[in-house]
Amino acid sequence: MNKTRRLMVLTLAAVLSLAGCAPGDDAESAGDESRDGMGSVEGMQDMGGMGDMAGMDGGSMDMMAGMRTHMEMMRGMSGDSVQSMLATHRQMMGNMIAQMNREMRDMNMAADASWTATVDSLRVDLTTMPDMDPAELQALMPGHNRRAMRLMEMHRTMMAGKQM
Repeated sequence: MNKTRRLMVLTLAAVLSLAGCAPGDDAESAGDESRDGMGSVEGMQDMGGMGDMAGMDGGSMDMMAGMRTHMEMMRGMSGDSVQSMLATHRQMMGNMIAQMNREMRDMNMAADASWTATVDSLRVDLTTMPDMDPAELQALMPGHNRRAMRLMEMHRTMMAGKQM
């Protein structure tokens, strides 16, 4: 097992063990799964240790911290390593987008052109990634990372200006 794969397995094990301790992991939340057009779970049970995202009481901020850690981990990976964790990444990113959109809707906030373009670009990334070979994935990741970070910053800025 190479170093990158071992690190990935250890990180995933740590995340899963922490997810088991997170608040909101009960039978009621387990059945709360609705799906958007990309097939991401909007019920937002603990996906990859990103926390319970039922409300804005730290939910999206915890989720974005988890996503930043996840993206940083992927930054130096080979295309083969990215390909091996692609399903998890796509699910996490889809969940993050769905949660952000839900929070904006709940706060009656309209998406601007920049938000819409960034979300659309990320969705294109997520739908084309499975058909890419490792070299193509590795080439895509820097731009994908910038788009994800830009979306998280836009969301943080918008949420800072509004309170529930």
